[in-house]
Amino acid sequence: MTRSAALLAFALMSGCAAPPMQFYTLGAPSIAQNSGTLPASAPVLNVSHVTLPDYLDSQDILIRQGDQLDRSPNGRWGSRLSQGVTDLLAAHLGQDWPSYVVTTQPLAETPALRLAVNISRLDLDSSGQGALTADWALIPSDEHQPVQRSRGSFTAHGTVTTDSGKVVLTRTLVEQLAARIASTTPRP
Repeated sequence: MTRSAALLAFALMSGCAAPPMQFYTLGAPSIAQNSGTLPASAPVLNVSHVTLPDYLDSQDILIRQGDQLDRSPNGRWGSRLSQGVTDLLAAHLGQDWPSYVVTTQPLAETPALRLAVNISRLDLDSSGQGALTADWALIPSDEHQPVQRSRGSFTAHGTVTTDSGKVVLTRTLVEQLAARIASTTPRP
């Protein structure tokens, strides 16, 4: 009888498979880029890899509950979060500064400007409140030109009951950062 019960329990548990893993991006590839031809003299803006706190820079989609971080059981970022943020910033800046060649990749030439972004906080809490704090610098290749430094804090509210809701809230925060950076006038 015990063996039959064990086989029955095993059969029941194997039928309770977890939902499939879902992978998410911040949507950078869907942002339309300037398709016009730029002159050969167009300045290049290199968006350096964004830095995030180590505990965030993974593929885990996280929610903060006080001092505890809860990982989504079925959702993951398609790449490390820092890469997704870098790609989204570059896509927005490519759209907002159409006279620049905006890239995240190294080029043979020295870029006119380099954007360095450090995100010190990017939290979503269980109530749906999101917060992002960052500082950034536009660094000209000409060492005689000043570095433009700035910082900002951004908040948004949304649903965090689903992974797609967490993705939308994260994207909203990063897009607020991108809009603030884009509002400055770059000086090559």
